[in-house]
Amino acid sequence: MATGTKRTNVVAESERRWWRIGQNAGALAIARVLSGLCQFLLVPVLLRTLGTETFGWAMALVALVSLSQFADLGVAMAFQQDLSEAWARNERTGIRRTYASGVQLLAWLGAGWFILAIPLAWWGGASLLPAPGHGQTNGAALAWIVVAATMTAGVPLSAGTRLAAALQLGWINAAWTAVANFGTLVAVWIAANATARPVVFVALLCAGQIAPGAFTALHLRRRLNWRDDVAADPMEMKRLWKIGRKFAAPNLAGALLQATAPWLFARFGGYAASAAFAVLQRLFGVVQQAQALLLGPFWPAYAEAAARSEIAWVRRSFRWSVALTLAMVAGLAGATALLPEIIRLWLGAGASAPAPLFSWFVAIWISAGMVAQAWSYLLLGLGRLHRIALQVAAVHATTIAAMAVAGRFTGSTGVAAMLAAGGALGLLPLSIRAGREALREISRKESTPDAVSVRL
Repeated sequence: MATGTKRTNVVAESERRWWRIGQNAGALAIARVLSGLCQFLLVPVLLRTLGTETFGWAMALVALVSLSQFADLGVAMAFQQDLSEAWARNERTGIRRTYASGVQLLAWLGAGWFILAIPLAWWGGASLLPAPGHGQTNGAALAWIVVAATMTAGVPLSAGTRLAAALQLGWINAAWTAVANFGTLVAVWIAANATARPVVFVALLCAGQIAPGAFTALHLRRRLNWRDDVAADPMEMKRLWKIGRKFAAPNLAGALLQATAPWLFARFGGYAASAAFAVLQRLFGVVQQAQALLLGPFWPAYAEAAARSEIAWVRRSFRWSVALTLAMVAGLAGATALLPEIIRLWLGAGASAPAPLFSWFVAIWISAGMVAQAWSYLLLGLGRLHRIALQVAAVHATTIAAMAVAGRFTGSTGVAAMLAAGGALGLLPLSIRAGREALREISRKESTPDAVSVRL
């Protein structure tokens, strides 16, 4: 009798979990469509207003905001994992304590990086990536300060996004992301008509990246009725710091890859190459971000199911996530094949599409990252991603070095080729191998009544 009751409870919880994932996925899809539309409309406005060269410079500069992924030193990932596990165990007091401790720790990290980054941005930024044809008089140094401030502010503001994902309420962050993208589009259109300086556009793009996290945090606090503040726990902060250090190395390498890729295109192919890369990122990134948002609810769901020893559910749901990812990769390939037609419809009849080889290399890189992301979510949910942290860091570092060497001899096409190789031949096989090992490991420990042994 007890076994039958346990089986019924497991099935009911599985159905509720799928319902939550479906709700998140539907809301995320709607928000992603709205965000993607805003991104599509933003690019032609920026190109017409700034011109190709300044647009390429601005996009390479704004890409540096992704360094905030490193600045948290892995704490944000540990923070989300702990929140997800506490939510699965229904530890409401523990969630608030972990959240307060994580926010405090991230705020300290952000303040420390702010003190370091602002002087570096002022004295060295403009010489590393000077504004084309304008230099200091056009506010290049000020633009660097804006980017540095945004990067450091993004560290504590990421707490809201992490909390939403841990509670399987990622649709709230997606909705605020759509609102922020719409607000950025309107602000950029107003600035374009007012003939604002390029630094204004950089500031607006940066603000649009960190605003969703802030609004998501406020929204969730009201939704959860957190009216009074809970004090941060020093011991909890130390624990998050210790766990987060396992992710610091891959975070550093991954953030550097995201931040330096546009700069390497600008360095070896000029700002026209970084502009082409930015256009492809905006186009292909719609599919990439949609996949990340749709699969985002699986990460905390994996952690919840694993905490309840529902391993069979983890395996079945992971197969669905892989199937969804492969469908999106196929869509990305179709978009690449039709790129000239898409560019003409998107940017106007006079716009020329990036070179086919260049475009396919970028598409391969993004596709490999999407498939690897599906496996990474599984490893995160099972608490095993830290096992490949150093290998991931080595792959990213090697990719950056190969891009720099190839760029010197073959220009921007060589940079794109090495970027694709790093994803398809480095990150992807590593993620798949680690994921398969994790699945074999949990299969040996599987003990739920409804467990089914399935080979992937």
